[in-house]
Amino acid sequence: MSDQTRELYEAVAGSFSIWDAAHIFEYAASRFTAIHLAQLAEPNPSGAYKYSFAKHLIWEAECFVIPFVSMCAAMNINTSMPVYLSHVLLHITTFQTEHENPKTLYENFRECPHDENGDAARHYRVVPRYRHSWWTTAFHFQNIQMPLRFSVAEVKQLAAAHFKQRPALGLLIPEPITHPRKDDPLLQQLHALRSEVARLGLDLGQMLVSKLEATGAAVDAMNRLEQPLDEVYDAMAASQAAVDVLAEDYANGRIGTSPHGDPFPEVHPFVRR
Repeated sequence: MSDQTRELYEAVAGSFSIWDAAHIFEYAASRFTAIHLAQLAEPNPSGAYKYSFAKHLIWEAECFVIPFVSMCAAMNINTSMPVYLSHVLLHITTFQTEHENPKTLYENFRECPHDENGDAARHYRVVPRYRHSWWTTAFHFQNIQMPLRFSVAEVKQLAAAHFKQRPALGLLIPEPITHPRKDDPLLQQLHALRSEVARLGLDLGQMLVSKLEATGAAVDAMNRLEQPLDEVYDAMAASQAAVDVLAEDYANGRIGTSPHGDPFPEVHPFVRR
């Protein structure tokens, strides 16, 4: 291996790992799901709409999928890909290699099923906002206005921003880590996974500690309220006992009676009996 090739490999290995690939493919699957939902909501698409839609699909794949599939292959990384994304990528690759009509790609994408029953938007983590969301605009009235390419760092930032819109999933994206170069590709990826999982473990530990501290504060507050509540309960019990005594006296005629049979006699405030 020449020095130039080794330097290139070290640069790529230090900025891209199997961990990054998994999250970028999740991000791409989410984008394609949002695009698919927008496509299904279009009642009567024109020919221009279908043609431009297919061109934008290819742009999505060339920016967020194909470069990272190539990097995984070059680095001998065997990573998982969401089933729906693999189906979409197969349709796009077939279009590119078999010279299919753009409208055919449009229809194939429309009919491409998701791999899970239920809410596709929830399963593939569709979020309210996407950068470069061409499908929310009148894209078919103009040429593609999207950037030609993104760097690895830019795509990783887009994926991180995507996950942060789902607070329960934001913790799954640790801060970027530069991994040292290992001669063996498998050892390189194992080292990257160990570093990423260790960082994730620390983040989870910090989250649990903060939750325990919040729980402890809540318990202390409840303990401080326990004595005042007991006093309130005692006062309520005493009041109820007094009411019971008065009710019994009234029922036995020992209170609220007069010689005229009036249970509540009116007494002048200046008359003393």
